[in-house]
Amino acid sequence: MNALNRFTDIINANLHALLDKAEQPEKMLRLLVQQMEDSLAELRTLAAEHIAARKQLQRQLQHLDASVMDWQQKAERALAHGKEDLARAALAERLAAETKRSSVQQEETQSQSRLADIEGDISRLQSKLNEARQRYQQTQRRADCTEVRLQVQSKQHQHKVTEALHKFERYEQKIDGLEAQLEAMDLGRSASSTSLKQQFQSLEQQEAIEQALAALKQKQPHKETSHA
Repeated sequence: MNALNRFTDIINANLHALLDKAEQPEKMLRLLVQQMEDSLAELRTLAAEHIAARKQLQRQLQHLDASVMDWQQKAERALAHGKEDLARAALAERLAAETKRSSVQQEETQSQSRLADIEGDISRLQSKLNEARQRYQQTQRRADCTEVRLQVQSKQHQHKVTEALHKFERYEQKIDGLEAQLEAMDLGRSASSTSLKQQFQSLEQQEAIEQALAALKQKQPHKETSHA
């Protein structure tokens, strides 16, 4: 959490008050600009991770939507052929897919909220960085120094800016790698338990299946069903 703490300190800092108290305002400005650039790069990396995670969650939602529809159609087909046990099994799979989808949807919503917060942090930090750079340039113009020193400082500043831009590009290029890693993750984790809570959950699931089966039966044309 060091990056986030540093970011919070920078955002809350009063730039004018800091410079008024500083013995070497130019040196402090250089340090602040460097800290802001580092924090901005880390926030962009964090945003890239959340973007990759959201894409993975969205792909899961699409797959689960298709699975729910597929099991519903299979249940209807089985009941149309008088296969109630098969219809129940299909409805159980549909219910499981719907439960999983609800969980993934909640996770995707939370991820979207976190990403919005990070984007807001990036915007505020970029504004603060622009202010610091502007003050830095003003300080340089007012500094009483030789032409050689001005040239050296200008080159150093340009090098820092170029280096920071290259760093941002490298972090952005990691997005594809993060997506590949997330896609390789095993998302199908399951565990079995015979706890009392799970027994009641199983009972509730069976009730939901029976209700869904009854609804399907009402859609079927009235005819005599043969029991296998």
